Amino acid sequence: MEKYSIAGQGCQIRELFRPCFSYTCVWAGFAYNEVVDDVAGGMPTYRLPRRYVPGFVWSALVIQPRSFARDATRAIRGVDAPLQIVGDEQIPAAGPCLVVCNHYGRPGFASWWLTFSIQAAVAARRAPGADPQIRWVVAAAWTYPSGSWRDRMVTPLTRWAFGRVAQVYGFVSMPPMPPRAFEVEARAAAVLKTARLARQAARTGGMIGLAPQGGDVATWLAPPPPGAGEFIALLVGAGLPVLPVAVAEDAGRLRLSFGPIVVPQIPPRHADRDRLVSEQVMAAIGRLLPCAGAESAEAAR
Repeated sequence: MEKYSIAGQGCQIRELFRPCFSYTCVWAGFAYNEVVDDVAGGMPTYRLPRRYVPGFVWSALVIQPRSFARDATRAIRGVDAPLQIVGDEQIPAAGPCLVVCNHYGRPGFASWWLTFSIQAAVAARRAPGADPQIRWVVAAAWTYPSGSWRDRMVTPLTRWAFGRVAQVYGFVSMPPMPPRAFEVEARAAAVLKTARLARQAARTGGMIGLAPQGGDVATWLAPPPPGAGEFIALLVGAGLPVLPVAVAEDAGRLRLSFGPIVVPQIPPRHADRDRLVSEQVMAAIGRLLPCAGAESAEAAR
């Protein structure tokens, strides 16, 4: 290995940290500027507390673990209208569960507010001594058509940033379905890691969170991609019953609707399992939406 003087080592260290530090600065600005969004039409405004961003960025830079329950409870105070929580008595005070929600989203409502809001509501109902943390399965990166400028610039940035978030909060980052050729191995590893977490959660009373649709849906309940039902079946088989949550904005407020715990029936035939488990779980969520009815039932099929 080539040797350097003290001055040379200092330059080398700066060069090693420059990409990491640059990504962190860009991500910090991106996170703060994107979350602050005044939306016309009576929708709530979502704003991260100023004190949260520097602490989180530092934790992401040095991989310092943080409590997502505590951070989510603080972050949700930045919403200018109080959460409307329906059915919070359905949240188990203790014990394991798989929290499954629709992937609601729109301009001005970034997907991390799903995890912040649900985590804050769940933590408030957990009993003293029970694990309040939801360990979310999150996207490994934002993906775009291969060869586009976003694919070359935004995807690597978000892959780095989302990986850091996962390490800081104990999440699992997972490539989307269907994975691209170079992502197959990473997705398989993420599935195995989640299965191990599920078995551990079943033993210790922990929780895993999942939004199986995998993409923002503002007005209707889109079906999950192929493979989502199999993935849910794997986690249910590990001992996690499903806590369905419907996320929507209604009457100028963010609305979380929790349903009763369900244990989907797992068909023995592999050919039917993916579709039928997805239908059961998405139907449970659809029944909780403010517009529950023909549109939700049709989309869940």
